[in-house]
Amino acid sequence: MDPRNDSSGYSLGMLMSVLERLQQSAMGDLNATIVDRYFSSASATPKVAFVRLMKNARHHVRKVKDDPERRGMLYRLERIMDELADRFEPRKNGFPAYLDLEQQGLFVLGYHQMRRWLWMKKEERVKWEMDNPDAPQAFIWSREQSAEMNN
Repeated sequence: MDPRNDSSGYSLGMLMSVLERLQQSAMGDLNATIVDRYFSSASATPKVAFVRLMKNARHHVRKVKDDPERRGMLYRLERIMDELADRFEPRKNGFPAYLDLEQQGLFVLGYHQMRRWLWMKKEERVKWEMDNPDAPQAFIWSREQSAEMNN
């Protein structure tokens, strides 16, 4: 997973994965996730899909905030969502209306690579962070955990 890749397709794929993880944290196992319902439209016409997905994410955030055991994950997911959302400029109309075929391919890669990253075991994450010291702060969890423990 390359957190520095700021192409629209890759960033939106990463965001889709984060939103899916948020939904799973809030709702548990579901028969149909947002990925089942929105993957195709999100990868082709992101402006339409992500406006709805981001609005619905607020419902999931509220639900997770009520559970003290899941608040840490929520904090991390919201930081990543903010980092990814910051890549889309309101002056350029925010989310792109359409993604061409190349960007759709990057969307798929971003989704799957981020999905794997979000489910890494602690040891894998520590190694990833050592290999990516210049990653944006939102993607660095172990240093954050150490700081929280020292405070």
